[in-house]
Amino acid sequence: MRRIILMAMVLAVTVAGCNRFPDNGLQISANLLPDDSCFVEPDQEERLLRGLWDTNFRTAGGGIPDYGIALQLQSYLVSNALEFQGDQSNIQVDNYDITILLADGSKPDLGGLTNPYRVTTSAVIASREAGDDPIPGVGFATGIPGDYQDTLVALGLDEILLSIRAGGTTFGGFSQRSAPFLWPVSLCAGCLNNCASEDLDSSCLPGQDVWPYCTL
Repeated sequence: MRRIILMAMVLAVTVAGCNRFPDNGLQISANLLPDDSCFVEPDQEERLLRGLWDTNFRTAGGGIPDYGIALQLQSYLVSNALEFQGDQSNIQVDNYDITILLADGSKPDLGGLTNPYRVTTSAVIASREAGDDPIPGVGFATGIPGDYQDTLVALGLDEILLSIRAGGTTFGGFSQRSAPFLWPVSLCAGCLNNCASEDLDSSCLPGQDVWPYCTL
């Protein structure tokens, strides 16, 4: 099933929850590239190798947009469906815990900003049959809130790492938390401002990754 990215994203800052079975059943395997209609397929081959966030881009109202991520999720839990009971090993993924790190893996001082923080997502990841490959899903979310950008720029950073852990609950009620997925994001000023680009009319997330914009 195709997933459409919702441009209005909810950021929920909180502390990490309890992990009953950490790092063994749920995995983040890639950051997927949405097409020009903002659709992503969980099993698509188009994926990003690293992130790019143009700090010069502003919305029509002058605001700083969030940096979005569309993560490919995989479950390694085995189906336990019975004739009289549905599969209790499917996972509802509903959050990512994200920590902003420097390129050397240390955590920067972001002043009063929360780091790590939690953002919401929504994805149901199917379990697999024993011996089969995992069935991928995709969960879109805010990777970096827009109101963090000024602080990152003031620190003079040109690259950061996002350490991301997906979290959710199986249909049987067991908590799952993935191992960290490291996503590098380069910060630039004006690098995606390309008024001559043929992709302008089909930009999905202008100002980030591969999507150009025009300020004229």
